[in-house]
Amino acid sequence: MQLNNDELDLLVWLGGSEFSQYGECHGITLDSLVAKGLAQIHEGTEHQDGFIAKGPGKMYRAVSLTDAGREELNK
Repeated sequence: MQLNNDELDLLVWLGGSEFSQYGECHGITLDSLVAKGLAQIHEGTEHQDGFIAKGPGKMYRAVSLTDAGREELNK
């Protein structure tokens, strides 16, 4: 699968732990990984944070790689 540098960086970062639970996951790169089936957002973890995620975007407290994401990371 073709990933741009931002997507690859986020894939590697998310692969560093089972879950990202720092409240800092957001943005078009995450949206892209989710759309490609490489990452998943855990339900009930959305929140608004106008200071960090300026604009209408939502942030997520729990994000992880899918099995496909782990496979892509291990290529």
